[in-house]
Amino acid sequence: MEVKTVLVIAGSDSSGGASLIADRGLEADQKVLAAHGCYAMIATTALTAQNTLGVFAIQETPADFVKKQIDACLQDIETHVIKIGMLASAGIINVVAETLQQQQHIPVVLDPVMVATSGAQLLPQAAIKSLCEKLLPLTTILTPNIPEAKLLLEESGKSTGDVKGIDDLIDLARAVQSLGPKYVLVKGGHLPLDGSGTTGKRVVANVLCDKGETFVFESSYLDTRNTHGTGCSLASAIAANLTTKLPMAKAVKMSCRYVEAGIRHNKAIGKGSGPINHFHSSSMLPFSPGYFLEYLLDRDDVKGPWKEYTEHEFVKQMGLGTLPTKVFRFYMVQDYLYLVHFSRANALAAYKAKSLDDISMSASIVTHIREEMNLHLAYCRKFGLSKEDIEQHEESQACTAYTRYFLDIGQSEDWLALQVALLPCLLGYGMIGQRLCNDPTTVKEGNQYFEWIENYVAEDFTEAVRVGSELIEKNILKQSVSRIEDLVKIFVHATKMETGFWEMASTMSYGGGYGGGYSNGSSYGGGGYGGGYGGSRGGGNNSGGYSNGYGNSNEYSNGTSNGYGSGGYGNGYGGGGDRMSNLGSNLKAQNFDLNTLPKFEKSFYKEDPAVSARSPPQVEAFRREHQITVQGRNVPKPVEDFDEAGFPGYVMSEVKAQGFNKPTAIQSQGWPMALSGRDVVGIAETGSGKTLTYCLPAIVHINAQPLLAPGDGPIVLVLAPTRELAVQIQQEVTKFGKSSRIRNTCVYGGVPKGPQIRDLARGVEVCIATPGRLIDMLESGKTNLRRVTYLVLDEADRMLDMGFEPQIRKIIGQIRPDRQTCMWSATWPKEVRQLAADYQTDFIQVNIGSTELAANHRITQIVEHLERIMDDRNNKVLIFTGTKRVADDITRFLRQDGWPALSIHGDKQQNERDWVLNEFKTGKSPIMVATDVASRGIDVRNISHVFNYDYPNNSEDYVHRIGRTGRAGANGTAITLFTTDNSKQARDLIAVLQEAKQQIDPRLQEMARYGGGGGGGRGFGGGRGRGGGRGDSRHFRTLNSPPRTPNGSYVFAYNSNKWLQIGEGA
Repeated sequence: MEVKTVLVIAGSDSSGGASLIADRGLEADQKVLAAHGCYAMIATTALTAQNTLGVFAIQETPADFVKKQIDACLQDIETHVIKIGMLASAGIINVVAETLQQQQHIPVVLDPVMVATSGAQLLPQAAIKSLCEKLLPLTTILTPNIPEAKLLLEESGKSTGDVKGIDDLIDLARAVQSLGPKYVLVKGGHLPLDGSGTTGKRVVANVLCDKGETFVFESSYLDTRNTHGTGCSLASAIAANLTTKLPMAKAVKMSCRYVEAGIRHNKAIGKGSGPINHFHSSSMLPFSPGYFLEYLLDRDDVKGPWKEYTEHEFVKQMGLGTLPTKVFRFYMVQDYLYLVHFSRANALAAYKAKSLDDISMSASIVTHIREEMNLHLAYCRKFGLSKEDIEQHEESQACTAYTRYFLDIGQSEDWLALQVALLPCLLGYGMIGQRLCNDPTTVKEGNQYFEWIENYVAEDFTEAVRVGSELIEKNILKQSVSRIEDLVKIFVHATKMETGFWEMASTMSYGGGYGGGYSNGSSYGGGGYGGGYGGSRGGGNNSGGYSNGYGNSNEYSNGTSNGYGSGGYGNGYGGGGDRMSNLGSNLKAQNFDLNTLPKFEKSFYKEDPAVSARSPPQVEAFRREHQITVQGRNVPKPVEDFDEAGFPGYVMSEVKAQGFNKPTAIQSQGWPMALSGRDVVGIAETGSGKTLTYCLPAIVHINAQPLLAPGDGPIVLVLAPTRELAVQIQQEVTKFGKSSRIRNTCVYGGVPKGPQIRDLARGVEVCIATPGRLIDMLESGKTNLRRVTYLVLDEADRMLDMGFEPQIRKIIGQIRPDRQTCMWSATWPKEVRQLAADYQTDFIQVNIGSTELAANHRITQIVEHLERIMDDRNNKVLIFTGTKRVADDITRFLRQDGWPALSIHGDKQQNERDWVLNEFKTGKSPIMVATDVASRGIDVRNISHVFNYDYPNNSEDYVHRIGRTGRAGANGTAITLFTTDNSKQARDLIAVLQEAKQQIDPRLQEMARYGGGGGGGRGFGGGRGRGGGRGDSRHFRTLNSPPRTPNGSYVFAYNSNKWLQIGEGA
């Protein structure tokens, strides 16, 4: 591309471009031109001694020397535009005019420097006369301010009047244009206007005149002292834009906007009037061309994960030849399955590519992978593995999570993001191969793995690394700084996934995500993700850690013989610090002036005549029958069928299409309340239809509001505690909002931000969000809540239990206070009551059932230590545990015993969680082990049993856990293991059981009466005192293996000296 050049003829400014001589200076000119990508040449007409406080001396350059400077530039480099500033004397003006006569094909931008900021005249009268007579006729565009325009007219013998408004500015510009220049831009900075064309301080207007048209460019008046450099900066920006052949009006408009932004984003420099910010729209990549990969691997946030991946214990043992053969065999199987998806990713890259060369390259990579897989199979045969053996193996969850991650990146992001997601594999294996081959400690003779190592220093793989690296280096230069940060995050995540692949192989585990340390008796590496059915975890800070391997009875485990690792738990689950503590720290509460906010409609309820005709006793009888209690002023009567609710036809058609017969109790009372525009609190059991209770009024609310404008945020905001619940809500909104073409998005963590950001940028009427990710979007400016007029807090009690209260308050602080706020929950603890009191006005409340902790009455709650729950293997069983570790342990043992079980918890990646949930929903894996991440928002039909392996921390969570069964009118069974360690919750549990009319075990009542007491492990047995312990999953470690009964039932928990079983036989 041709380099655009500008010759600048002007005075110098020793303070760096904040010239106080009528705001001009070569230094400012050069900054502007550099910011616009132009090459600047200079001819200096004067030197100045000045700073931001004032001018102390001026040294004029001799005219003949100015001419030599000009000639030297013009004779050497082609000049596209000439920009002229301070000329200092008549002699210099004559020299410049002589040059322009000879170069009339070059556009000229003349910024006449005649009046200082103080108002003093800088040019002698003779020089002004020469400028008018010799330069103006040769000028393409003249850019005077108001005093300079008047001085030019006076010199030419034309009268000027006072300039008081836009019309006067236009007349002034036309008068100056008659002196000879083709275009005149009169700068109105000396005359701020009030917005109606008269003097004030709201807008600044610049007027451009050519032979036939007049243009007025208005910008906001900015009250700042840092405005010096505006005159020469505007002229230089026009010169830069003219080098690209832009029409004059567009060139001037863009230049005005550039200078306005420079004033707006200035940084105070010096003790006086500082300069504008010339580089407000420029950014510089943090690396030199060709050195992105070097920069990437040298970043502090990359070094740790990269070292853990490339110097992993698995790699070290392979180099020494000490890696167990069975471990390597397992790795080779999973690596083959990985390559299948790697091929898919490169095929997807071909589809994403924009050029035929890139498409061909991706296609050739797929062909190369096919050849590599054939070599892979040949190598596997040396270890006794055939292609049929490999393809019959199950894909590990680590392999699934990793491959689905980069395939998801390929689907949701662009071609370059996919290449970056695949980059750790390409670079890492090449680096590992080179290091092991060059390492003198690597065993080469007699090492059965050295042939595999040599594959990655072979010429073909080395060439692949070179080509792939060059491709990344070429395309990364086209990215912005913020985009590069996003790509680095993808690289780091994919690198951790690679580490997870080593972990999976090290433990021969079919579970697990990424992260964790490699435990071989003394936990290596630290925190992060992991889990699954035998995945290895680190404990943080290279200490502690624990192995979830197969236990001491299994030769594949690298764990120690005692507990979960050699050093305790280290620093917990991967490092200290509360990641939630700083969420929203950059959000400031908004100060809303209700008098200036646009009005909106929120009351839509019109009582049906049939409802109006019902007497108070009839209404009371209906409420009593359905256990409905209400509180507040003027609560509407409940409706008894869908037609009475008063929803528009387009909403009712969607409801009836779903086959519902009549509203649930919460819907009967909640719909009129929500449609009335009042603030609402709704308390009802899980599975009672609360989601639809607020979704349908939200649709009506949206359709009554003005359409979204570009840059608007959502109209309806729904906050939910978990990803699963948020996704469930989105499904309902999508289902019932499609007839109104209502757009929605679901904003939650654990998945790439790109698709969510694109949804928000396009505009959505409904945003369903978890608090953490929403605050992230707000802080980064990806959305705003200015349009939110309908706010829903779903499962508000759960959000408070999870510690989201500070984030909820920060989010609500971004929303206008006259919104409609609806809170829906299954319980009504004091924390939620306080939140309602703080953020709801004159709210009305509906309770279904007791206002105390209420469990679903359709669930038969059996609180005991032994129960058969797997008599019918067609049942779906949801098992809750208190920790992620125990969830992984139980899942692993269930699978070892033949049960199709999967686990879900917070350490699982979102794509893995979605996959596990789908397997459970479809019945492919009818047993799911979960932490409380699944206690709400998982809407799976036909869950027959909920098993609480660990009693939750509070009875509110107990209610929500067992609410996963007995949904939509069905019956279900909940089984809970309750120990003396849980005795503090005994009274609350009894209250829940009594309210649900369940039988109370006498031992539970005794525990509630006396509290505390003996051990005895899980259940109620085992005697008194402190003996026994809880029988946690550590008992699985200290015994060689859990016994099996003759009929194959699974041994689940250990109580004193007896194993308790789930399944047939006890």
